[in-house]
Amino acid sequence: MILKLVPSQLRAVCYFSAVFFALQACGDRSQQKEPQQVSNSASTVLRFEQDLFSDSLMPGRRAEVLARKYGSFFDIFLWQLTRLGSRDSVLQEQNIQAFITDTNFLAVYAACNSKYADFSEYDRRLQAAFGRYAAEFPGKPVPKVLTTISVFSYPIICDSTHLAIALDMYLNPDNRFYPTLEPPLPAYLQRRMTKEYIVSDAMKGWLQSDFMPDELESDLLQRMIAAGRIQYALSVLLPEEPDSVRSGYSSIQSKWCSANEGIVWSFFIENKLLYVKDPNVMMKYVGEGPTTNGFPKESPGNIGQFIGLRMVQSYMKQHPELKLKDLMAIKDLHALFQESRYKPKRTN
Repeated sequence: MILKLVPSQLRAVCYFSAVFFALQACGDRSQQKEPQQVSNSASTVLRFEQDLFSDSLMPGRRAEVLARKYGSFFDIFLWQLTRLGSRDSVLQEQNIQAFITDTNFLAVYAACNSKYADFSEYDRRLQAAFGRYAAEFPGKPVPKVLTTISVFSYPIICDSTHLAIALDMYLNPDNRFYPTLEPPLPAYLQRRMTKEYIVSDAMKGWLQSDFMPDELESDLLQRMIAAGRIQYALSVLLPEEPDSVRSGYSSIQSKWCSANEGIVWSFFIENKLLYVKDPNVMMKYVGEGPTTNGFPKESPGNIGQFIGLRMVQSYMKQHPELKLKDLMAIKDLHALFQESRYKPKRTN
């Protein structure tokens, strides 16, 4: 994705090639070093973007100070989000200085800082959610949560120690910056770029980075169950959030799914789709979109997530003794399906 507002003199260092993902762009933490567990009671959200643009940092030492405070996330910001990084420390400092003094990026920062000057509500809700997470998954690390700007690329960024929330992805659908982006953001994505989705998106990103299966080794059934399992976990960790926020579906789409569950399931069975591994086919049913191909316009994209959740709910009814950590530890998702006894009736 390229930000049209970037002036020509910065294109060499600020060419944003990252593709926007509707859910989250979180790295695989299973291959990274495990961090020390962070005490949830002491957790507060760090404001990376405020530190980045702060006038109080000494010229020539901004990178040093930010690297010391933010560690691996600062590297992600430099090398993956903005491409400001350089092996030449002097050039890197110049790149950062050019970025934070550019009028366009200053305007984006000002919009984020104005809308989210007080982040305490989200801090409180995230602490509550990670308190439940720590209770459900004893011994698992809790991330350091921070806010940032991602230059309109990713809403959530995870590494082994950090969970970063990109505030420029939550400025409301009618924000003046969004129409300037290339390629343009689809309406179904812009609809969710509001404050209501911040906490749910953050928790979903952290869970996905831990519990989603290898896409190259998975079939459609496994992908659906894995997505449904994330939704089930969110219902435990964020019980106060509406289903429509956790799922990303609109209220109309949620109602359509509930009313047509049997029809959707019959479609997957009749078209022999459950064990398909073709990525192009799978993305029709577990990928983001305004609707799902082959269904009415009232249906959501990523309809496989809904069926996966219903399978997981059926499985947990069959195994009421299981805790969330037991569910999320299951490796054989085909066996989970068989034991769920999931078989909705076709209503018409």
